[in-house]
Amino acid sequence: MTNAYGSPNDDPIRSAAEKAEPAASEMKVQAKRSAKDAKKAAVAASGAIAEAATTLARDTRVIVEEKVGKAKASAEVQYDRLMKEARVRAREADVLVHERPYAALTAAALAGFLIGHLISSSKSNVVYLRDDR
Repeated sequence: MTNAYGSPNDDPIRSAAEKAEPAASEMKVQAKRSAKDAKKAAVAASGAIAEAATTLARDTRVIVEEKVGKAKASAEVQYDRLMKEARVRAREADVLVHERPYAALTAAALAGFLIGHLISSSKSNVVYLRDDR
């Protein structure tokens, strides 16, 4: 029996394809096996990455907590120092007000006037009129 081209059915292309079929199926099996191995490696790598991220987060937290603790201690020391200084200044001001009440009253009025003037001068209320004669 011959095909459409007039050559017999047992042409070399068909026989080569039949011989390549077992090799192709073996390659398919190997590809599936390689894909499974790659999937296992990816899962293992993701676990390692997650563990590394957890470790990094834990270490970062420890470092931040140490720095925050140091900053808090420094702020408390500074706060205590400023509170002591404020108490001393308040006592000095109290003594000054009792010794010279009119001077203190004048200073307070002058400070109020200056602050009020500075606040009101920032708002310009100037009106320009034009004479249309």
